[in-house]
Amino acid sequence: MWPIPNFDEIVGGLRSRGLDVRHYALLASPETLRKRLSTRIAFLRSGLRLETWAMSQIPTCVAALAQDRYATHVDTDRRTTDDVVEWIAADAGLDLQAPRLHPARYQLRRLQLGIQHIR
Repeated sequence: MWPIPNFDEIVGGLRSRGLDVRHYALLASPETLRKRLSTRIAFLRSGLRLETWAMSQIPTCVAALAQDRYATHVDTDRRTTDDVVEWIAADAGLDLQAPRLHPARYQLRRLQLGIQHIR
């Protein structure tokens, strides 16, 4: 929800209507983000061509999301997706209904999502 005017308008508008809005900024180091981008299915399908636009956005996005206005910062560098989901659920006081996916099923789901986002 960046840039800031959009964030303030949307989140502020929801809060002004009495809604309980919780915002979690998932943070990772630039090195981790580069590594993650290099494992995208689109990266592999493109003949290992770097995602130059996404890579060039890393410094801007890391700096923007590190601002205090983006509420609760969640470091994802050394956490799995399930760890992040479980941490946020616990912080928000939510009970998760579904168990963790089996590692093979998780990878299959990740592959399916990657294929869906190929341009």
